[in-house]
Amino acid sequence: MALTTEKSTQETARTATPPVKMAGHEYNGQKRIFNFDFTQGAAAGDASSLANLVTIPPGVYRLLKRESHLVCSAFGAARVLDIGYLAHTKADGTAVNASQDTILDGADVSAIANVQCGTGTNGLGTSPSILFDSKEGVTIQAICLAATLPAGATLKGYFTVVPL
Repeated sequence: MALTTEKSTQETARTATPPVKMAGHEYNGQKRIFNFDFTQGAAAGDASSLANLVTIPPGVYRLLKRESHLVCSAFGAARVLDIGYLAHTKADGTAVNASQDTILDGADVSAIANVQCGTGTNGLGTSPSILFDSKEGVTIQAICLAATLPAGATLKGYFTVVPL
């Protein structure tokens, strides 16, 4: 074996001659915050009820899962929460399937919870971020699993994204 020094894709681009310009969501981008404040209506929702939280505008954005956060009221025993996104279309017309739990997977919300996204098997995944390329925007959605979404239940938080 030998001692090695290797470069990331971004460092290779940055140190190339001439330097390769990288997209804003890859290098030196500016963060944008999308806040949400959701309250379930007067009637409880059945198991697998949905809450549309925010819509990321059309364009290319990188959602930073571990820099996105939520707090919620106590939903009650056996309640878990997933956060994902709805199906959408890329700028080139390619269809992207919905993903129910890519941002947060199986968060226990039976009691008051303070949750960092990017957790759970699918929420952690293989990347700390998700790249969205959308023609019409991408809706981020929560789903309450295993039991009802109680009347008056609240979800408040934000998603951190970096635009192209």
